[in-house]
Amino acid sequence: MADSNGAKELFNQIKIIIDNYINNRKITATMVGTYNGSAVVINEQLPVPMSMIKGNMANCLINGDKVMLLRNDGGREYFVLEIIGKPYQTTTGE
Repeated sequence: MADSNGAKELFNQIKIIIDNYINNRKITATMVGTYNGSAVVINEQLPVPMSMIKGNMANCLINGDKVMLLRNDGGREYFVLEIIGKPYQTTTGE
């Protein structure tokens, strides 16, 4: 009987560890933020420094632009997918 209780307790502890890991891990996600001139602010509270922002459109941001970002797995890098409300432009190199 004691072995059964010990196994249940071990199982519950492992489950708690896994749940905490999953809840605290920053998985890949899309996010919307606003560029304030020095960082992209997500949810009006989390500033993401431009050193973590990647992509060709990162150089085209002006103060007040809303952007759609893709956060990589782990949350150490963000990629600009779209500057919301601005048409997508390409250059031909001519």
